[in-house]
Amino acid sequence: MSHSELNQLSRAEELLNQGNLEGAVEILNDESHFERLSLQQKSHFQFLKGLILFYLNKGEDLVSLGDKIYKEGQEGNDNLRSFDGLFFIVTGLAIAGKFEEAFNFFKEIESAIKSISNVSKEIITQKKVRLSVIKAFVGLHGGKVDLVEKSLVWILDSQEKFEKSFEIVQANLLMASYLLRVKSKFDLCREHIKKALSIAKEIKFNHFWIALCHLYFGGYYVSIGEMDKSLKHNIKSLELFKKIKSNFNTALLLNNIGNLYGEMGEYKLAVEHLEESINLLEQFPQGFFSIEGSISSLITLAAEHGDNERAHKYFHRLEYIYKQKKNKTFSIDYKFNKALILKASSRIRDKAKAEELFKELIETNTIAFDLIIKAHIHLCDILLMEYRINNDSEIFAELNHYIANLLAIAEKQRSYIVFCECFILQARLALLNFDIKPARLFLTQAQKIAESYSMKRLAMKISFEHDKLLKELDMWENLKESKATFSERWRYAGLNEQMDIIFRKRLIEVPELSDEAPVFLLIVSEGGTPLFSYSFVEDKTIESPIFSGFLTTVDYFIRELFSEGLDRAIFGEYTLLMKSIPPFFISYIFKGDSYYAIQKVNYFIEKIQKEVSIWQKLLKSFQKNQYIHLNDIPLLESLISELFITKNIKFRKF
Repeated sequence: MSHSELNQLSRAEELLNQGNLEGAVEILNDESHFERLSLQQKSHFQFLKGLILFYLNKGEDLVSLGDKIYKEGQEGNDNLRSFDGLFFIVTGLAIAGKFEEAFNFFKEIESAIKSISNVSKEIITQKKVRLSVIKAFVGLHGGKVDLVEKSLVWILDSQEKFEKSFEIVQANLLMASYLLRVKSKFDLCREHIKKALSIAKEIKFNHFWIALCHLYFGGYYVSIGEMDKSLKHNIKSLELFKKIKSNFNTALLLNNIGNLYGEMGEYKLAVEHLEESINLLEQFPQGFFSIEGSISSLITLAAEHGDNERAHKYFHRLEYIYKQKKNKTFSIDYKFNKALILKASSRIRDKAKAEELFKELIETNTIAFDLIIKAHIHLCDILLMEYRINNDSEIFAELNHYIANLLAIAEKQRSYIVFCECFILQARLALLNFDIKPARLFLTQAQKIAESYSMKRLAMKISFEHDKLLKELDMWENLKESKATFSERWRYAGLNEQMDIIFRKRLIEVPELSDEAPVFLLIVSEGGTPLFSYSFVEDKTIESPIFSGFLTTVDYFIRELFSEGLDRAIFGEYTLLMKSIPPFFISYIFKGDSYYAIQKVNYFIEKIQKEVSIWQKLLKSFQKNQYIHLNDIPLLESLISELFITKNIKFRKF
């Protein structure tokens, strides 16, 4: 082999490392460069070519390369080459969206790896890692999600022992996606993406992987309702993919950003990004993300913003594609968009047709759960409009039926933002009929869900809604006594605004919340007997009446409210918060907003249960029915001071 040829191939590797994918693949496409290479050199440069084709999402080209390498391996009885060829074939099929075909190759690829001999243990391990990662990728996107955890756990549990490589980056990202989409373990998802990004920054050919990490961060932040943070990561990812001219991923990012702008109320920017995504996707064959997705996003956006001309224009385009393909999955997408167009019409008969189409979709047996959730939302919106006009109990019952269905499917599919926002909708519907206690229970349930899945913004919003309702109890009582009209109640309940949030503007706007002013902390038995109290009030002249009133309220709270699932009450200018840790209730009285107070009480409970000296002392006092003085438990005084007075503790949850 001449030095010039080797220099050319080395130049291709250098270009790849610089992020110039097109320049690198142009050199590697010249087969004459490979003619006099040693087998080891040929394998190395062919692998680089395969990597670039993967980065550029050229699935069919990758399958062709894999087929060529596999045949060479078979002809030379070289199982290592055969494995590499099969790996590229499976990867190419996967990124082309042909998952069933990819699954069919796994037995052969597993057999090939078992037959590899006369190579180092390190190479065998590398191939096993590579196989496990592609299995997880195909399983995640091809509907066999159980393969993800089975394939990746052994890698991730020992990843510190492996050399840093793109396979380890991809393993972390796939696990992150699995934890997000299948398990709803948001915190663990974030940790895996952080780990992936940390490794990606240290490996060769890393431009693609760093961009992909930011794309995954974008998906994570969308799932917890932090659209602004998601937008920043998506824009960063877009910049990096554009730099390496990975046009497919650029199109995917433009779609994501367009949807985000739509949810944030930036209609013009949303349209610009979605139309650019569609223009780019026209250059690519069908894959696991295709042009129909961006067209559907644009139709939805236009219809919901009253831009009927644009909605119809893109619907006709979608209809043309539908007539060409006519597969079952796409027919659901087509029917949904048709219903949207009809719903946006000013004609009553068109809205009635839309209602029927949404009901048909809801009854369809499909795995397109996102569309079914959206169909429920739009159907509920139509029924809500009908209810506002007619105030008909039958419509109200039907509306509640579909909200219950929506809650069930949203919970099953772990769409927790929709799940919680529907609880808020139910709370507002309850207010419409002066059902105050059920309204509060819906808000309490929603906040528990939001907090349990680390959706901070949503939890803050719900807590604020609950506080606001408590402050408006007198207003609702007056409306009830004055027999306020249906339209008055509708306005005060804010139903239109809530539907707008659910499907038109999903950005969760965080209210201005401040630290509360602490008044009392009390630990009582489940029977209501005080075991410990701490006053934060310096003015002793008001301490006694507050304390006695507080004890009366605690007794009422335990009997009437906490037993029904409520966690707070207001008396006068004070808020009482109560949490159960059998055999105790932790009660906290304060002035101001509840959100940070709830976090502090949760942290307080966590610490006293973990600190053996505090917990054992509390249990002994309970058993003896004996009051605890602060100097009996020095650590308790330190914790209260640090948490409620000096506020030195920094909470990641906040």
